[in-house]
Amino acid sequence: MRKDIKYKEIITRLTLENFDILKKEYNLNHNAMLGLLNYGLHNKAISEDKKWVLNKLKYKYQFSLVLKDSKYGIISDTHIGNIKDSPHYIKKSTNLLVQIGINKVFHTGDILDSYDERCELTHDELIKLHYKQIERFHDIWPTNITTYAILGNHDTKFKRLGIDLYKELSRDRFIILGTGGAYLKCSNYKIFLEHNVPTSALVPPHYNYDLILKGHSHFFKYKENRNIFRVASCSNIQPNSYSLGYYAPGFATLSTTNGLVIDGYNFTKDETVHTLTLKIKD
Repeated sequence: MRKDIKYKEIITRLTLENFDILKKEYNLNHNAMLGLLNYGLHNKAISEDKKWVLNKLKYKYQFSLVLKDSKYGIISDTHIGNIKDSPHYIKKSTNLLVQIGINKVFHTGDILDSYDERCELTHDELIKLHYKQIERFHDIWPTNITTYAILGNHDTKFKRLGIDLYKELSRDRFIILGTGGAYLKCSNYKIFLEHNVPTSALVPPHYNYDLILKGHSHFFKYKENRNIFRVASCSNIQPNSYSLGYYAPGFATLSTTNGLVIDGYNFTKDETVHTLTLKIKD
């Protein structure tokens, strides 16, 4: 599906009425369809009449999810299955979120850890180990919250072994929105969830997004010039795991009540420390 010929074929067939029909027919997720629209809009070979259709579809379908809650949790890089994963931090984060009235969480990727395919294991042994990580996920992931997740670079390794994480992880309160990224609207703010997955078909975040929530880095950092907030890992896979400050494991909250506000929390041994407040937009 990543060959130009397939994209051109779908673009040729697209109308204002058949977006969902073709998405199902070609077995594409929402983000891949958005990437396809972007491909067509930037391809000089596509006619202006067709680009008018693609542009209409882009603005109709640009969000994977539209939410109206005023507060959300943000968790990233849990790496479940790694020797340094931390059910304790996951449980502590989600319990604290529920205590303050938050029951919806964004997970910005690397849900699981995978195993390096270069290690000296047979194909069947690798598959067995990967399914053990999936079992561990179902054993420890909390069911008292709704999680909207994207797959990260570690999660995509499962696909190479023929394991479909959309199927294996999805349940009523755990929803995978896409691979590498997802486009959301929270209240009136445009949010882009992102993780470093170079092979994913994504629309570049050029819709004047109010905020990009980015996993992969394992620490809190805000790039004001690009509205990018990097999210700490909710595991022990850290440089200097128990230090105070941005390099400790943690989680964050996102509020839309009085502007767009992020609060970050880090774990240091048995304490939860509020380490930052960022007002992104009024």
